[in-house]
Amino acid sequence: MRAEQEDGGHGGDLAAAAERFAISAAEFCDFSTNINPLGPPEGLLEELKKHMEKDLLQYPTPHARELRRGLCSFLKVDKGRILLGNGANELIHLFFLWKKPKRVIIPSPSFAEYERAARLAGARVERLPLSLENPSRNFQLPAAGLSPGDVLVFCNPNNPTGISYPREFLERMLEEASAREATVLLDESFFLFTGKPLRDSFAYSDYSHLWTVISLTKLWALPGLRLGYMVGPEQEVGLLTKNGDPWRVNALAQRAGLYCLAQEDYLSRSLELIRCERDFLQEELRQLEKFKVYNGEANFLLLRGEREGFSSKELCEELASRALLLRDASNYPGLDGRYFRIAVKTRRENEKLLKELQEVLQKI
Repeated sequence: MRAEQEDGGHGGDLAAAAERFAISAAEFCDFSTNINPLGPPEGLLEELKKHMEKDLLQYPTPHARELRRGLCSFLKVDKGRILLGNGANELIHLFFLWKKPKRVIIPSPSFAEYERAARLAGARVERLPLSLENPSRNFQLPAAGLSPGDVLVFCNPNNPTGISYPREFLERMLEEASAREATVLLDESFFLFTGKPLRDSFAYSDYSHLWTVISLTKLWALPGLRLGYMVGPEQEVGLLTKNGDPWRVNALAQRAGLYCLAQEDYLSRSLELIRCERDFLQEELRQLEKFKVYNGEANFLLLRGEREGFSSKELCEELASRALLLRDASNYPGLDGRYFRIAVKTRRENEKLLKELQEVLQKI
């Protein structure tokens, strides 16, 4: 089985990269995954080590009660509307298995797991073409419109473009879905990375047909633990909580989440770093005059090679041989072999990427 079939075509498979390029996994600088460049909050590893034996030898708190209460207090959202999970991806799959829609409509390009989860739940998937620079421009629902029971999916800001939908556009889509008795799944996993205030999240909206999913894995740099939450209609969330797996969130992830919630200045330092480094990368990459650099608002950037015959696969392969992993974006529906995506990291890492990129561009 090819590595891409095993990992779903996502980035971050350091074990496969280490084997292929004969480089230690620890030596790679991974720009293929969109994790907070600050790393986990200071002191988290020590906190987990203190409780490791206890947490490994007993079941996790069912339904992550303490973390759920803490998160509800932090977000100012009623606890009856929140469901925690083993990362946003698990919650996306759970949502589709719960709703079992016949038809799912997904703007493309976008995160691949919506389509995977929809198909696993038995749905027919329709992709709608998306403008890369302005996702609401010329956006058209299917000619037949929405039907009762359909699910319409949006990622905001979108992955892989990093560009947000205007709020008024999403509100219009929500009204259209409500009128047609359809459901909207809104993935806000990268919302906080934009620097917009938390109150602007749609998790605070009271639409009865809206489900909002948010990753904490990326925000708190916990990819190995996995943590996310979903906000939905209280009655349905209650049924999912009552009938679902009570140990969806493991004990270490629960402890990590509680610790991270208490680190008050971590989020502000993270957002300032990402803002500065995103601006730095955009400016430096544009000065190379080799790429179209999209105006992403999250902690990653989408680029398109402008030279005739440019191959994102070739670029990513060459940089991987130099221990730098980029995300080849050519497997996103709607993109071709010129597109790739990079995460925003620290200044030292970003400068290393820029240096290696200039050298590689002279070879390929």
